[in-house]
Amino acid sequence: MLSTYQEIRDRVYELCRKHELRPDWAADTKFGRVLFLYDVTQVIVARTFVPTQFIDQIKLAKLERDLAHLFGEGWLS
Repeated sequence: MLSTYQEIRDRVYELCRKHELRPDWAADTKFGRVLFLYDVTQVIVARTFVPTQFIDQIKLAKLERDLAHLFGEGWLS
């Protein structure tokens, strides 16, 4: 499983290109970033929080669940 913010970000970008989605980092907080994913018609198809610090298995599991409907089960592995 990916474990750093940089690895997660790179995987998100890779999968967005593959699925023709546009990522938009909407807000930064002390512990992470809010991510919106848009489809080709500019409709938001997902919103999630991507941790940048203190990344643990609970946060990773939630992130994986939040985007599984777009990227498939196990996309973060």
